[in-house]
Amino acid sequence: MPIILSIVLALGLWGYVSMTTPSTVYVTYPLIIDLSEERSLEMEPPPSISVKLRTSGWQLLYLQYFSSGKECRIDLAKANVAPDGIVELKKSDILQGINPSVSLEKVVELLPESIMLKTGMLFRQSAPVQSRVSINPAEGYMIIGKVKIEPDSIVLRGNGSIIPTLRSWATNTLSFNDLTGPFSFTVPLQDSLPNLVTSAIKEVTISGDIQQIAEITVGDVPIIIAGAPTHSAHSIEPSRISTQIRGGVRRLASLSPDDIKAIVYYPQLIEDSTGFIIPTFVVPAGITVIGTNPKNVKHRLIIYPKP
Repeated sequence: MPIILSIVLALGLWGYVSMTTPSTVYVTYPLIIDLSEERSLEMEPPPSISVKLRTSGWQLLYLQYFSSGKECRIDLAKANVAPDGIVELKKSDILQGINPSVSLEKVVELLPESIMLKTGMLFRQSAPVQSRVSINPAEGYMIIGKVKIEPDSIVLRGNGSIIPTLRSWATNTLSFNDLTGPFSFTVPLQDSLPNLVTSAIKEVTISGDIQQIAEITVGDVPIIIAGAPTHSAHSIEPSRISTQIRGGVRRLASLSPDDIKAIVYYPQLIEDSTGFIIPTFVVPAGITVIGTNPKNVKHRLIIYPKP
């Protein structure tokens, strides 16, 4: 027992001495550039800076693992901008932007020691949001209708050489699996061009409906000849058709007979040389036709005797 106690005390003393003895380490800070309202960056700054610090082990442990909001934030609205838009950030400017702040006497090295930026006029452009979200229903379920994105477009801000080339702005790539009902997810937008392109909107909502899959048969659907003249010489038999449809169970329950339409377009009859026509079905969104009875209908040309 005394041996174990001695070992514990020795380890404790060693740890205390190690944590209080000054040592050096590189600490990385993400670089964030704040611009004035009508200015933009025309060259990409480094994503981060690295500071070599010499301080106690306790302080280094705090900076490396427990310090929240660690960043280097530079406010260019307070910087000296040359007439050509060039801004040179010196060592003192960079160190003043470090958060949480560090004592200058603890700084051994700064990489880079200076940063050259070029600014220009700000451009704005609206762009649609491109979803990179995968919605996967559970087995036996399906998505009903369209998946909504709110907002479906955002205003991008940045320099004039990049903004006009952007046709859309994507969400982060995410996947939601085994869903069995209505869904609504908040999804971050990508930050693929930090400091060069920004948007006031940082996230969108992806929503939609998922229902259990069901199938029903709808009989006696009248076949409409669309576009035919008043006295047409063409006829189809039978004049009604049955169809098997698939969709969400609640969506199918809400259907009315008028929601399912079978159509034969008159140009189909004019061009037909086989005597058989396959009707086109018009059904609500989220409904799929999976079969008909009969599969096709007969087409006849009525020849009236000459007077």
